[in-house]
Formats: sequence, structure tokens, C-alpha cells
Amino acid sequence: GLQRNLLVENIIDIYKQESARPLHAKAEQHLMCEEHEDERINIYCLRCEAPTCSLCKVFGAHKDCEVAPLPAVYQRQKSELSDGIAMLVAGNDRIQAIITQMEEICHTIEENGRRQKQHVGLRFDSLYSILEERKKELLQSIAREQEAKVQRVRGLIRQYGDHLEASSKLVESAIQAMEEPQMAVCLQHSKELLKKITDMSKVSMSSRPEPGYENMDHFSINVDYVAEMLRTIEFQTGA
Repeated sequence: GLQRNLLVENIIDIYKQESARPLHAKAEQHLMCEEHEDERINIYCLRCEAPTCSLCKVFGAHKDCEVAPLPAVYQRQKSELSDGIAMLVAGNDRIQAIITQMEEICHTIEENGRRQKQHVGLRFDSLYSILEERKKELLQSIAREQEAKVQRVRGLIRQYGDHLEASSKLVESAIQAMEEPQMAVCLQHSKELLKKITDMSKVSMSSRPEPGYENMDHFSINVDYVAEMLRTIEFQTGA
């Protein structure tokens, strides 16, 4: 019964199609070293966290640094990005479920509010003009609480929706980075993406209406009172 998140589903489909392609079918263009123009960038400096070439390691700026083969670092960070994407997609599913649940709460609050207002209106209509002013006050009380509750829940929905949209865009960016055929280009952006994914996963999304928040039954009334008590009618708290 959950709403389908088409953006996330499309991103996942693209990623699955890309992952299914043979590695040899993905043509890779090699970046050349700016310092040594005839040398390909083929290693990764672990201390400087930057792709470089073999001559930079032997004679250049990275000669005293620890390095690793570029494909090994590329595969490791690509795997980390994949894990981060899976984590975000799972979190998005949970957020979508929460949003759907809170939409249902809003609908229930509105339905309960409408039902209670109709009930109060019918009761007061039978008591003629002496009840009109009090009826107006009680209806306004229902409307104020209904509006306050709905506004609170809709505010939470907007908060969850903004988080979902930002998370989905981050998923799309991460998948685009994984599809980058140039390992060095991918590595230039993967660290920042991983930090964003980690930060996004730590955002607390625990605010929800408490159980029974949508209940409006406390606005029920009993009009079986004598005429002298009509001006003091109030909602029954336990009805």
C-alpha cells in the first residue's frame, strides 16, 4: 500500500543495467599526468589522496608517499559507494512509509473533525437561538485543534519529504559517479559523496505524532441538560 518512489526505482534500474554490463564493454579513457605529459595516471597516493603517475612516485611530488594501484582503490571506493546507495535506498523506503502513514493520519484527523463538527451542529440546531453563540465557540474549538494538528503533521511531512528528495538526489549523484568510466575522475568526487552519504544517514527522522494523535472524540457533547444549564455547556472530556 506504500506510494512508489519512481525516481529511486529508475535510479536502481539504471544502476542494475550498468552493473550487468561486462567490464570490457565500458571503454575507459586514461587521464594523462599534468607533470609528465606522456605518463598515464595509474596509481593512487594514499597520503595525498590523489591519483598520480608512476614517475611522480619515483621522481616527483609523491616519491616519499605510500601508493596503491589505481584499480584497487577505485574498486574499494566504488564498493563503498554501492553500500552507501543501498543504505540510502533502504532509508528512503522507510521514510516513504512514514510519509504515507502520516498522510493517513491527516485524512483521519480531517474526517474525525468533520464528523464531530456535524454532530455538534445537529445538536445545537435543535436548541434554536439561545445555543447559537455557544455552538459557534465549540465549533471554533474543534476547528482550531483540527488545524493545529493537521499543520503539525503536514510540517513533519514536509520535513520528511525534503529529506527524501535530498537523499534521492544524493543516490542519483552517487550512481552517476559509479558510472564514470574514468577511475581518476570518479575518485576525485567519491570522497565527498561518501561524506555526504554518511552525513545524510545520520540525520534523525524520528519525529512522529504520538499514538492516538488523530483522535478527535474528546469533542463529543451531551445536550440532555435542562435549559438553565445551556449557557455552560462544554465538551465532555471522557465521552
